[in-house]
Amino acid sequence: MRDRTAGHSVMAAVVRLQREVPRRSALARAFGVRPLSSAARPWYAGAIGEREVGSLLARLPETWTVFHAVPVGDGEADIDHLVVGPAGVFAVNTKNHEGKRIWVGERTVMVDGAKHPYARNSELEASRIRHVLASAGVVAPVHAVVAVLGAKSFTVRQQPQRVAVLQAHSLVRWLTRRAPAIDAATQRAIVDVFDAPATWRCDRTEPETAELFLSIDREVRSARAVRLGWLAAGVLAVVAASLPFVSPALLSH
Repeated sequence: MRDRTAGHSVMAAVVRLQREVPRRSALARAFGVRPLSSAARPWYAGAIGEREVGSLLARLPETWTVFHAVPVGDGEADIDHLVVGPAGVFAVNTKNHEGKRIWVGERTVMVDGAKHPYARNSELEASRIRHVLASAGVVAPVHAVVAVLGAKSFTVRQQPQRVAVLQAHSLVRWLTRRAPAIDAATQRAIVDVFDAPATWRCDRTEPETAELFLSIDREVRSARAVRLGWLAAGVLAVVAASLPFVSPALLSH
């Protein structure tokens, strides 16, 4: 399980949804028309967020072990990142909110003024992990974490009682500064439980999911670059048109 790629499940959703979308024409590509369907866009943002947080978690010391896209329950739910270290177990839920305003209170998390059940959902994920450990006869603290990416502003009025809501860039520092809570033997036992595929729901997503997603990602980034190019060209044209006319005769002097 530790070999699973960050964002595996949401990448699979993007790949699945994009299969239903016709390929863009040469003209559409020339003008940078967005390749993603409206249905795939939130999944794509989620995948980018999970991959970025996965890269951040890769900076943890060797005493820590990270699992990604861990399938739990009987449906299609997964835990974005499951982190095991001297400070215990951390179920990390990634939220990519590029350019949004985040407000955190004791009972709610708000995104641009709208309430989201992130704290409740994250605590549910942590309780599922507690159940997994209890079934394996392992005792360890399990903490729920929400890691937020790309926020325009991030205001914490009060942290929820049982969930830590953090900016993703501070996640590694927050984890490594926590006091030790379990010994090395317990940590190894937890890693063994989490690493066994039999512990989790069978995941039937395609093994080439990451490769297919990266192909889509390159197309998305290419289209964005084309749009920016057209925007820059338009700005230059407007600036040129707004300059005062200078006659060739004046330029010759």
